[in-house]
Order: sequence, then structure tokens, then C-alpha cells
Amino acid sequence: MLKTRIIVTFTVLFAFVFTYSHANNAKAKAVFEKLNGTFEYTQIDESSFDVNFEINQGITENDPNNYFLLVNGRVVSFGQEGITIDPPKAFYHHKESGSVKDFVGLKFTILKALDSAKVVSE
Repeated sequence: MLKTRIIVTFTVLFAFVFTYSHANNAKAKAVFEKLNGTFEYTQIDESSFDVNFEINQGITENDPNNYFLLVNGRVVSFGQEGITIDPPKAFYHHKESGSVKDFVGLKFTILKALDSAKVVSE
């Protein structure tokens, strides 16, 4: 009986440690081939994850409001997201709440504003 209890205890302990360690190590990644960059998500606990974004080439201007992320129809500027630009690179590191699983399957597109103009009445 004692032997059975010890085996059950170790089995439950192993299952708990195995599940917990895999839940905290969940990762997702988007690779930008032309810009030599990545968007990486790493689950750090049940309710939060790290975001690491880095582009190593292709950024020519120092204004983060001239570059945009298009994510499933939502457009935000690098400036709005707090992405730092240091031509030819851009980078961002932040801890967020949520799950890495929420980002799997999303498409990320990086856009650049070529010009802009405000419409005024004549």
C-alpha cells in the first residue's frame, strides 16, 4: 500500500511539473525574411508573456510614425506601439498579459508611409 501511494505521488508530481514547465515555455514566432527580423512571443506564466520584436535591416527613417504594423486588419504605427527605431534597425521588448496561443495564426505585415496629405476645403 505504501509503495502504491509513493508511485501515485511521484506520478502526480511528475505530471504537475511536466504540465507547468510546458505551459510556461510556450513560444510563437513570426519571421520577416526581407527585413531580417522576428516577432517572438514567450509565455512566462499562466497570465503573461514576453514580446520581442527586432528588425535588422530596411528601416531608413528615424520617425516611428512612418512605419506601421498591420495585424489582421488592424493598423498601428511603430510610435503607437512604442517600437524604437535606430536605422537600419527597429526593436521592442515588453511584457504583456494574455496567452501566446492568441497570436498563433495571425499575419503580421510591416508597412511604410510613403507620403501623407490632409484634405482641406478649397
